[in-house]
Amino acid sequence: MQGKNYIYIYVRLLNALYYNYLVRGHWSIENHLHWHLDVTFLEDSCRARKGNAPENLATLRKLALQIIAEYDDKLSLKKRRVKAAYDI
Repeated sequence: MQGKNYIYIYVRLLNALYYNYLVRGHWSIENHLHWHLDVTFLEDSCRARKGNAPENLATLRKLALQIIAEYDDKLSLKKRRVKAAYDI
């Protein structure tokens, strides 16, 4: 009888580890993207809260982040953003 209990606990442990892996992977992606948006574009301090402004600005920030992330220089994303802002 004890053998069956061990198998059941083992299977539950594997399921818990599997779902833990999935959740942590998802939040890792979310945190990584949010961190870059906050550090590079100071997204958390943005005061746009009415209408479509927050969603539109978030879309533009993500697009800009994708564009500046493609460059092969050794600058940080924040410095690349400033460099792009000064480029006429």
